[in-house]
Amino acid sequence: MPGKKNIIHLNKVHYNINHIKGEIMARKIMKLAVFLVILALMLGFTGVLAAQPDTYELTSQDKVLLTQPSVCFINSYFWGYVLDPWDNTWSNAYYWAFVGTGFCVNPDTGHIVTAGHMVEISAAEFKYDLIETYLFDNYNLDGWTQDDWNWAYENIKVEGYDGGDYDLEVYVQFNTANAGIPDDPTSMDTFIRAELIDYSGWEQRDLALIRIQPQTGRALSSVMIGDSSMVEIQDQLTIIGYPWTSDIGQNNVLSPTITSGNISGRIMLSGTEVLQIQGDARPGNSGGPVLSNDGLVVGILTMGTDETNNYLRPANDVMEMLNRNGVTNKLGMIDEEFKQGLVNYRLKHYTKAIEHFNSILNLNQRHLLAQEYRSKAQEAINRGEDVPIEQASAAAEEEAPDTADPEPVEEETAGTDTVSAETVQEADAEEGSGLMGLGIAIIIVLFVVVPLVFIILIVVIIILVVRRKRRTAAVTETSEPPKEEKKKESVKEDKKAEPGAGFCPNCGEKLKPGDKFCSGCGNKVD
Repeated sequence: MPGKKNIIHLNKVHYNINHIKGEIMARKIMKLAVFLVILALMLGFTGVLAAQPDTYELTSQDKVLLTQPSVCFINSYFWGYVLDPWDNTWSNAYYWAFVGTGFCVNPDTGHIVTAGHMVEISAAEFKYDLIETYLFDNYNLDGWTQDDWNWAYENIKVEGYDGGDYDLEVYVQFNTANAGIPDDPTSMDTFIRAELIDYSGWEQRDLALIRIQPQTGRALSSVMIGDSSMVEIQDQLTIIGYPWTSDIGQNNVLSPTITSGNISGRIMLSGTEVLQIQGDARPGNSGGPVLSNDGLVVGILTMGTDETNNYLRPANDVMEMLNRNGVTNKLGMIDEEFKQGLVNYRLKHYTKAIEHFNSILNLNQRHLLAQEYRSKAQEAINRGEDVPIEQASAAAEEEAPDTADPEPVEEETAGTDTVSAETVQEADAEEGSGLMGLGIAIIIVLFVVVPLVFIILIVVIIILVVRRKRRTAAVTETSEPPKEEKKKESVKEDKKAEPGAGFCPNCGEKLKPGDKFCSGCGNKVD
């Protein structure tokens, strides 16, 4: 018969074996739980990825195209009237005219930036020119001396309609422009009258802020202004504007031209900084935007020594003027539509691209690039080259499980410079396909991933609680024997301690009166 100590030892061995088995089982369950959590997260993430539309990296060429509709042709007219000194009557209006370039910075408010010298002239030179023109038109000046001309300049008045040195009228034209100077620009449908808000003269920063009233059917495009303090020598630039040459006539129609260049230096002029550039720009480009490779305006053309050496007023000076007048630089609805249309066109989703181009033309019938790319997209559809978005999404879902680390795919399009700067997602939130994919992803996450993760967490918590209870029980059993064994041992010890009470001192068996030997163990008793 095994002794008491052997029984306790066997109990501990059995407990340790069971405890080890429990630990092994708990570890297996924990590994399974972790695996299920990771699997659930992967399923949810894959569902979200499958719902995302395909992406495209805008090239530097794309960014110039997106900016081009914001550029406008500026016509400035300086009007004056001559008071005849002999019959004291006012002449008909005479004018000077200037043409240049500007760009819209807020399509909602109609604010446009151009060069300061587009809205400011020398009043003295204007007066002398109008007096000379009027006198030659109305009098025979044969025999006039220099003294006669000096008298005329000092005594003949030249004023604007309501007084002042002259009257100023500024008109803008977007997309295409009439290069000539019409007698009555208000009668021409392309001209939009502008209001002068603020300007800094030629001798200062040579900047001007004008404003037009947005019109129905003529929604404006805009461009974002960058930080000119970050540009560096040799940075590549793009120049957009309406240059003119001597052979431009009254009936010529202009579209903005695009040339390239680079920053060649920084100089100080009259206490202000200007950026020197190497790039083809001519009269008419004044006030036009100069873009970085990110498609942001880093300066505007202000002057030049020849056709290739030109100077920019930094974009930070432009921002200072906008902030002073409370003007926010922002893009508009038509800019987002054009970007989405262009992205879909590059991805060969021509049907979807046409939808965006049609939306643009509903907002602005004169958007030439929307007209051009809509025609190109329709020609591609006629050739059977259209790739529907649903088809592209299905192909992406088939490839998703096999693609561990996908790399961006560049679309090969004729004439496209594939210099990528940022990844632009085709965020067709209003499109049915995009909403459907997003809805599926949300359903997967809410009704599959979240409940599965919740259940797994509950199982893990239960396992941890059970393990904690088992550890507590193990500590109790190893620290003291069971209560029943402890009680019996105490009784036997008590019996051993009292041999005269009729019990065997060796085994504790009860003795009968007169017994010399124990009937249980045979031990001799006194």
